Amino acid sequence: MMVAFAMTAMVACEPENGPDNGGNNNPGDNNGFSVEMFVGTWQVENMTVDGQNMTPQNMLFIMNEDGTGLANDNGVTENNGFTWSVEGDQLTITPRSGTHFVYTVNSLTENECTFSGTNVPMADIPGNVVVHLVRV
Repeated sequence: MMVAFAMTAMVACEPENGPDNGGNNNPGDNNGFSVEMFVGTWQVENMTVDGQNMTPQNMLFIMNEDGTGLANDNGVTENNGFTWSVEGDQLTITPRSGTHFVYTVNSLTENECTFSGTNVPMADIPGNVVVHLVRV
């Protein structure tokens, strides 16, 4: 009985309706998120790096429909421009330095977004990063 329970606990289940695809109804693309869902102003509500809270104060990401963006770090925007794109569940942010940071979108709704990757957004600081944003 214990073996059967252990094997059952190891099986990952999808929700009945599948993953939230952000309104992207492309056949065969169950993990795709629409670009339109990202457009807007987002505040960093929580960010962890290697499990440690590294939430910046008053950090906003402004994501424009044309794939450009601006990071507002507590009022500082100079040199904080970036480009961004989304393909499937991969969000790519490219700051002015030209380094591509690729993140996996874990969830995306009309008002919240969580993504994870191996670098702090807009900084070349490596680590296991999880970012939770809320729409402003």
